[in-house]
Amino acid sequence: MYNGETFLKLRYATDPEAETFFQWEGTVFAFIPGQPPKRVFECVGMNVARATVEDGKLYVTSRELTYFLDPTTHEKLDEWVNPWTNETLPVIHIANDPVQMALPIGIPLNARSNAASNTTAVAVEIPLFYPNPLATEEGKFDAYDGNKMYQAGEFFTFRCATSDLEKPDTIDKVDLDWTRICGFAPFMKMGKTNGYLIFHCTGYKLPQNSTYEQLHPVLRKEIQDRLSEYAHAPCKYDAAVKSVSSWSYFRQHYDRYVNDPKTVWPVSQAE
Repeated sequence: MYNGETFLKLRYATDPEAETFFQWEGTVFAFIPGQPPKRVFECVGMNVARATVEDGKLYVTSRELTYFLDPTTHEKLDEWVNPWTNETLPVIHIANDPVQMALPIGIPLNARSNAASNTTAVAVEIPLFYPNPLATEEGKFDAYDGNKMYQAGEFFTFRCATSDLEKPDTIDKVDLDWTRICGFAPFMKMGKTNGYLIFHCTGYKLPQNSTYEQLHPVLRKEIQDRLSEYAHAPCKYDAAVKSVSSWSYFRQHYDRYVNDPKTVWPVSQAE
């Protein structure tokens, strides 16, 4: 049976000091009941992580970026015209720092082997349902997301050679399928509109000892020019620090979003 020790070498690295990069690209569709699905964005993203095993748990700390791109030009969007309201809105890209978790090392993995290709797929399913960070009694953020609860799902499939799973070393050649279902991003200003987004992406693990310079050109330029902190993972897992999401990030930077429409998103920690 595969467990957290397997996940460590598949998703991260057996060396606790090593940093592991993943990147992904894909499409974002909007679904509103009674309307045809709409392809609203392309996207490109990355995650850089460290992982350690201590006291029977797998501790992970990471930083991640995902950029919304124009589906026609494939360029980073600074503004977006909402096709339902015709309002021109600044685009707040996903910049989550940190993203952390602690998992029991004995947790079983959902692994499915393909004898024809000698590969194994490991499926990780994360349903999410918790109070919406933008929900307030006075309704301050209702124009951006008026829901009381945040409901979403993150669905990952990591695929590698079956023989690599039997080895003790870090696995370098790993392909990724990622699907995310969530509400409309707050910057889209969809309020209480009934509907959701689907991110449909593929990606892969960069070989060990890679740096941000091997990432997609959009990511590489952003990290090099503006977001140097995303060149590395946090030094260690910190239970006292809460993970950041798109929704908590929007709330944190809301005043700047409203008062400085020329802000270039995401903002650097140095700003």
